[in-house]
Amino acid sequence: MKLNKELAYKIREHLPAVREWLKKEAEIAEAPFYSSVDLRDSGYKIVPVDNNLYPAGFNNICPTDQRTSAHVFQKEIEEISKIHGWKNIKKIVIIPESHTTNTFYLENLYYLQNIITAAGFETELGWYPEDATEALHIKSASDKDLVVKPFKTDTGSLVLKNGFKPDLVILNNDFSSGYPKRLDGLSQPILPSHRLGWHTRRKSEHFVHYNRLSQELAEIIGMDPWSLMIETVEVKNVDFESEASLKIIADKAHEVLERLKTSYTERKIRRKPFLFIKSNTGTYGMGIHVIHEAKEILTINRRTKNKLAMGKSGLKTESIIIQEGVPTTTIVDKLTAEPVIYLAGSELIGGFLRTHTEKGDEDNLNSKGMVFRKLCMTDLGDMQSLSRSYSVDIDEDDANEEEPIFEQAYGMIARLSALATGLEIKDHEVNNK
Repeated sequence: MKLNKELAYKIREHLPAVREWLKKEAEIAEAPFYSSVDLRDSGYKIVPVDNNLYPAGFNNICPTDQRTSAHVFQKEIEEISKIHGWKNIKKIVIIPESHTTNTFYLENLYYLQNIITAAGFETELGWYPEDATEALHIKSASDKDLVVKPFKTDTGSLVLKNGFKPDLVILNNDFSSGYPKRLDGLSQPILPSHRLGWHTRRKSEHFVHYNRLSQELAEIIGMDPWSLMIETVEVKNVDFESEASLKIIADKAHEVLERLKTSYTERKIRRKPFLFIKSNTGTYGMGIHVIHEAKEILTINRRTKNKLAMGKSGLKTESIIIQEGVPTTTIVDKLTAEPVIYLAGSELIGGFLRTHTEKGDEDNLNSKGMVFRKLCMTDLGDMQSLSRSYSVDIDEDDANEEEPIFEQAYGMIARLSALATGLEIKDHEVNNK
């Protein structure tokens, strides 16, 4: 039986116990307001490989899910408000990234604002540069009009300079190089917290929490925990110009590869293990390199060193993760692909399939030249529709499956990743009290 089908079956078989466990975990740390999760299904593992706390890409969600997600966001805001005692949330300001030249990001912003507006809230886009004085009129990749307005915070509240005062601030900006200090101490709540951008957040911490959750789930449903876990090792104080530092990375990589070789032999997996070397912070697929032998680290060229040494916003990489490489078996239109799932809290709201014309099943697909295919949640739950609408390679037995295998399997892994992010947020809040 294929792993995704086994996972879906096991979840259904132990559904009451799974629901009770998820409820208890959510009481420990609630999932973030929204997030997106990049998944890999190798046939012997189903795992997240990235989690974005301030997701872009809402323009890549299918129109049906864009409409239905408005209701999910409405419920999420109501639930969070109830938990925290916030009252009368009617006005919302979204604070975006500052790169207005990226018209595809602006496309995302247009759809995100539309979704929140459709959820029943009066919504504006805020503009945070200190010297901004006028509203900025900009166009997205498909020529859609957006207006971003400067705001002030000198009264202890965030207020747009046109007088619009929100009840809630939503961030769509990871503030990789640090957040504006004027966001501290605002009277309005901010979702997600501005204090957990990539200036603070570490991927290694996310995967510690995710691996613990996936191991517990596997034990509840009677599966091999290894098939849902992803080995991730942190290396601090890296310097890609130092031979001694490269030697430390290579030694750690050798240890991980040896453990993987043992696991592959035990499970009769007939392929060579590989690793992703990633910056411990940042997104957009930056600072990622694939190796098959530990010694490859010692001979990386200048271009690769520069790529690994520098992250988003030109920030120097000081910490990396060595992560088990998980190939993808997802094929769309004969191209290697991976699913990306979007959530509001712990609820699935949409997603897309990321493909690449020049990359293979072991490569980082989140790179220049990637192509997006919309992935409706309704199709994720309908195997025949998935095969027909997206040209996804699916076995005949799976195509005739009446139960939503992919929705249950991939949806569960995405939820665990969202809960892991919630635990990151809780850890940070506890450590900074």
